Amino acid sequence: MDICNNHLGLPSTKWPDVCRYEAFLSFRGGDIRGGFVEFLYEGLADSGIIAFIDHRGIEVGEHIMPKILQVIGKTQICIPIFSKDFASSKSCLKEVEKMVECDRTIMPIFYDVSPSVVGEQKESYRQSFRDHVADGVTSTTINNWKKALHSVSRKRGWELEKFQHGQRELINEVVSTVRRLLRKDDLYVTAHLVGMDQPVQEVMRKLGVGYENGEVIKGQMVTGKRVVEISGLPGIGKSTLAAVVYNKIHHLFEGKSFLKEVEQTRLLSLQEDLVSGLQKRAYTFKSPAEGNEFIKYKFGDLRVLIILDDVSDFKQINSLAGDLSWFGPGSRIIVISKRSNLVDNHNQLFCSVLREKPLKKEFSSLVCEIISAVGGIPLVIEVVGSFLRGKPIEFWKEAMGRLKREPYTAEVKRILKRRYEDLEKNAQEIFLDVACFFVGKDKTIPSYMWEACEYDPYSGINELHDLSLVKTRENNELWMNNQLKVLGRDIVKEENPSEPFKRSRLWNEEDIEPVLNERKVNFEDKKDWQDSASEALSATFDKPHLFPERRFFCEFSKLRYLKMNHAIVKAYKQSAKSSREDFYLRRLKWLEWQGCNDISSLLALDMSKLIVLDLSGSTSSHWQCWTPIMMRAKNLKVLILKDCRLLMESPFSHAAVTLERLNLERSTLPTCAVRSISELRNLVSLNIKFCSFVQELPKDIGSLEALKELYIDGTPIKAIDIAEGSYGKLKILSACNCEFLSLPSSIGNLKSLSYLALNETKLSELPCSIGLLENLQTLSLRNCRSLWKLPDSIGDLKSCKSWIFQAQ
Repeated sequence: MDICNNHLGLPSTKWPDVCRYEAFLSFRGGDIRGGFVEFLYEGLADSGIIAFIDHRGIEVGEHIMPKILQVIGKTQICIPIFSKDFASSKSCLKEVEKMVECDRTIMPIFYDVSPSVVGEQKESYRQSFRDHVADGVTSTTINNWKKALHSVSRKRGWELEKFQHGQRELINEVVSTVRRLLRKDDLYVTAHLVGMDQPVQEVMRKLGVGYENGEVIKGQMVTGKRVVEISGLPGIGKSTLAAVVYNKIHHLFEGKSFLKEVEQTRLLSLQEDLVSGLQKRAYTFKSPAEGNEFIKYKFGDLRVLIILDDVSDFKQINSLAGDLSWFGPGSRIIVISKRSNLVDNHNQLFCSVLREKPLKKEFSSLVCEIISAVGGIPLVIEVVGSFLRGKPIEFWKEAMGRLKREPYTAEVKRILKRRYEDLEKNAQEIFLDVACFFVGKDKTIPSYMWEACEYDPYSGINELHDLSLVKTRENNELWMNNQLKVLGRDIVKEENPSEPFKRSRLWNEEDIEPVLNERKVNFEDKKDWQDSASEALSATFDKPHLFPERRFFCEFSKLRYLKMNHAIVKAYKQSAKSSREDFYLRRLKWLEWQGCNDISSLLALDMSKLIVLDLSGSTSSHWQCWTPIMMRAKNLKVLILKDCRLLMESPFSHAAVTLERLNLERSTLPTCAVRSISELRNLVSLNIKFCSFVQELPKDIGSLEALKELYIDGTPIKAIDIAEGSYGKLKILSACNCEFLSLPSSIGNLKSLSYLALNETKLSELPCSIGLLENLQTLSLRNCRSLWKLPDSIGDLKSCKSWIFQAQ
């Protein structure tokens, strides 16, 4: 590396002895010091690899070059980073010569030059050697340097220009390779174990890993997804066998985790260890439910190896790796247990769906075949099981035959579609809405629309839950398996494969934009109007689009749900003589227009049936028309104005008395607006998070008899007046990041409160009356650094199931 003598300002850190370094970085400092090299060094360090870099590895007063050459002689892996000016540094050339001389493992990085430029000394390298000759370097030394460069350039390394995602991707690849060469991920196993060859061979076969002559076949890519169980009596070497297998195959996976003593460890700790192992960074979760959801939705594209040691209960597996669909293609899970057939709880799941336990003998063998054919995925097992429930053995055999003839996905899709066809009509509509628009969304909001459409959402969602077609997460979010999402969208596409305009729902930009750009309509003659069949439309484009307002609204006149972004329509100003007949979208119940730059366009709409209005991120400055908009929306129940920074008047002073949910997060509110909140007598949920101008709550807000949720996070509110009898139905109070907040002793009056979050506040203590919150289930005090004690009465919170006190 280019020698750096500037040690001023660097910490006086005693670094490891020469023999302790695991990697050596050689580079020309003027080219890449402080950027790529520092990131690479930190990446290696974060991964537990001790790397040598000049300005960190040489103590003040040490002789520089002798120390560097000494380090190279003792370091297993050397990484020269070739840049355009690399050869201009004599120090760098000496380092490469030493690497070759000592026969180190050399892993070159070609930063901004090609291997041929380095090996054949072309371009800037040729000029650098001419300069060295002019400086008096002997021909022998020059030849040795050239030979060293030629030798290293032929070694397998990395060229930055070939990495699509640039330096970050390259660094990840280097760190991963160095870890593998240093066997950093290996588990300790006693050397020279006897009798392991045959068991290892058998486990490899079950894992589907190519294995010959005691070694994993190089260059293979594991496919599919598998779970393998290792069971038997204590002390027979189950864990050792798993560790041997782990050490041999972990390099085939993008993420790996070996969890020990599962039976004796808290589930929350296991989940945190699992995620930390897979991502190489620490994670903490509030609850096992949160950890469960994180694992489900974080690693769907990651090829993982997970070993669960000392498992006694299938529930432990289910909360850590209960469904192979949680992980990417090629994933493997090994379960170690004293109990045999623990993983066969898939069979138990199948039997429970069939509502027949134990299963009749003639069906038992078919159960194992079917579970294997559908990949052991619990969701699919549930669906197939419910489909076969009560059917004769001949029906089962036919289904098994189809599974063998076709990819299981085709048969499962057929079964799933049959389940969809058996749904009540209203449940079908809800299913398609979720598949097209609402996966990952809070089900509370669309339920308002479904109720207004008379879809009976409570019974409909319950029916979907019973058939495992839709699930609700712990945080009330709607979720469905990706196969089901694809099925729902395919059903919509099949309504009219060639003409998207005639489908009930549209969500793809490529289906929507051509329709609006190509069709010609004479708007003066209503006979020419060709109404789309679409009743739900998500017209969210990557870039702003502009369509004539009348064309857009006329062609989608049947909409009940409309989601837009950017300036998608050109405002059409109505005349004073405009009649109600001129209003568009008379069936509209949900309008979500994020980033709307002119809310006056809403005046063109018939808003009498509107239930949900979301104008998050609006940049409109025409709020003077807000009052007539609100007066038209007489049945509005949900109003969302997040991130509206230009509100000029109270956004709800004329809101419908039916309004139940109001979200003003991060919006700029005029002072008068806050006072009028208490006029919304039916308000159930109020969100004013990070509204910096809200310094106090209206004094009579506590008298809102329907209020159940209050979110005031990040506001400068100092106090909450909780008179006896006020906030009678309040269940959720979130006041995180409230810098000036103090809790009153009257907080004990919140008899219905079940969730209280005070994260990152400056509270020094809690009032004793907090012990009176008889229904409190969650108390979160994360990162409350000033909190120095808890009142004794906190022990009276008998209903509290979740306590969160972590400090970061």
